[in-house]
Amino acid sequence: MQTNLPTALQSHWIQKGFTPPTDIQQQIYQPLLNGASFVAISPTGTGKTLAYLLPLLSRLEANQELQAIIVAPSQELAKQIGVVAQEWAATCQLNVQLIVGGANFKRQQEALKNKPELIVATPGRFNELLDKTRKLKVHTVKTVIFDEADYLFEQENRRAVEQMQRRFMRDTQYVWLSATFGEDLRTLAKEQQLQVYEVSRHHQNTSVSHYYIVTPNRQKVAQLKRLAQLEAMRAIVFFEQVNELEETAAKLLYQGIRAVSLHGQLSKQERELAIRLFTKGEATYLLTTDMAARGLDIEDVAYVVHFNRVADARTYIHRSGRTGRMGKKGTVLSLVNEQEGRDLVQILQPEAIQLSERLIHSAQLIEPSDKPISDRPQKPTVKSKQVAAPTPTQTTTTKTKKKRTRDTKNKGKRKKLN
Repeated sequence: MQTNLPTALQSHWIQKGFTPPTDIQQQIYQPLLNGASFVAISPTGTGKTLAYLLPLLSRLEANQELQAIIVAPSQELAKQIGVVAQEWAATCQLNVQLIVGGANFKRQQEALKNKPELIVATPGRFNELLDKTRKLKVHTVKTVIFDEADYLFEQENRRAVEQMQRRFMRDTQYVWLSATFGEDLRTLAKEQQLQVYEVSRHHQNTSVSHYYIVTPNRQKVAQLKRLAQLEAMRAIVFFEQVNELEETAAKLLYQGIRAVSLHGQLSKQERELAIRLFTKGEATYLLTTDMAARGLDIEDVAYVVHFNRVADARTYIHRSGRTGRMGKKGTVLSLVNEQEGRDLVQILQPEAIQLSERLIHSAQLIEPSDKPISDRPQKPTVKSKQVAAPTPTQTTTTKTKKKRTRDTKNKGKRKKLN
């Protein structure tokens, strides 16, 4: 792929010290460059952003006309894509603008005067700008990229995405990318007869280890405290409920464990601060909901911890993809009870993910069979009591007590007449 890049992009690729392109980068480069619409499925951490960004930038002209839009389901992912897009676009003298919710509307509106060739946006704010300003014109848009497409089909985004599509020209090129191939995406590919480029699940990152630790619910916070003692521990911890996340964060902070929170109920400034502190290594744990599973890319995250057992493989794969990115080593840990552990093994079996049990011992993850015998629970020894044989005096006393008891029972009863 890199041999076909324009000179400016190729030079930047070499300067960054990148290795040969990944499977997904090789597969979709030419189709995207040729203007074809398609669906691309590839595991997290395989370089999907550059897979679509480089051929897209190769197509764009520095003519101050909006030609392409990249759509992301969350503010955090859009910002992340925007940073990468701006870096690579600068080598081609192309202008990139970020349009996301939570940011100042008027500033984004004014920035359109710079006439970007590429916009990175969340669907809600993009539609809002289209409705309220004439500075955003989309009739020149030739390509629309939908990143994390499975999430864009969810109820909170789907209507906004469909509204966006109605505003583009009929011959617009659409590219849908995702780490998982959900039913909605499958239906779309079938109905529109789209080519599907899929990196086999057997190509998933083998440098990531998947374990579960048997942990009762009441002991999960204590387990996080123990995990914090592991060497180079730096983990994104996923929760189902915000209230449980906040309660856990408070307990960890009280116990001296550095933890920050990231979820939708926080302000833009609070979310940015949490990401910044965790990225700089000033926090051991980033406690979050699925907000961070949607493509968030933080370098060198050694661990992902599932605080709650996931209900499906799709969620597990998206969350787990925050570690072991681009071939780096990573570890995924699930805190589950014994039944949940067995269920999780079954859920992940079709995805060819090997899950095994681990224990925490002496600030290390070990196999249950490696635990020292002295530390294993021992069954209590029942000592048999030795009863001494009764002495003649004890025997006589016992007989006397029995006689007295018998006489007491018979007291007051009339004797039977013959």
